[in-house]
Amino acid sequence: MQTILQRKTSPALSELKKHRGERAAIEVLVALMDNCQAYFNLQQPMSAQQLMTTAELIMEEYYYLRIDEFQLCFKSAMKGEYGPLYNRIDGQVFFEWIKKFMITRESVVTKMRQNDQVMNNIYEIFNHPAMKAALEKTVEEMPKVEIKADTTERKLTPFEQMVLDEYDALPAWSDDARFKVYNMRPYLFSEYRKERYDEEIKNQNEY
Repeated sequence: MQTILQRKTSPALSELKKHRGERAAIEVLVALMDNCQAYFNLQQPMSAQQLMTTAELIMEEYYYLRIDEFQLCFKSAMKGEYGPLYNRIDGQVFFEWIKKFMITRESVVTKMRQNDQVMNNIYEIFNHPAMKAALEKTVEEMPKVEIKADTTERKLTPFEQMVLDEYDALPAWSDDARFKVYNMRPYLFSEYRKERYDEEIKNQNEY
């Protein structure tokens, strides 16, 4: 799930609605639900109208979920991770599955945010003017010693330095100065760094 949330390889329902229309988004969701109920070989599966109505209700509440997330949710249901089905399925069952999926999703999102916050705290600490001044003063006051052995200090690669410089040059987001704006979206440093690495990998694969 973490990979799906990080890579964003499929559109959200709201994105499908924006670019292809509401009906197209609902039809994709109906197809996923119908494939799921076909797996259980039910005696009385949901009708096309029931699937359509359920999809419309799901879209109203969970429009921000991506297609990959619905696929993962329904796949988990087919594996029995949300409990037995007892040869019946309806709109309420689909909503119960999604609610159970959301519990797991929220825990993953919370962990990702905590990891991002650690990375951004480190970035903010070492780029704060007061910290820079303190480090410079400490270095100046350190006794000069002769280094007899070779050191293996890791230096930033040209690409890492470029990403750092790029982020510093980006405009700050008006709602929160901790974020920078890239491609019309706010990014923390850790998010921007990953986005640029993903873009670079994608560009390399295209050649």
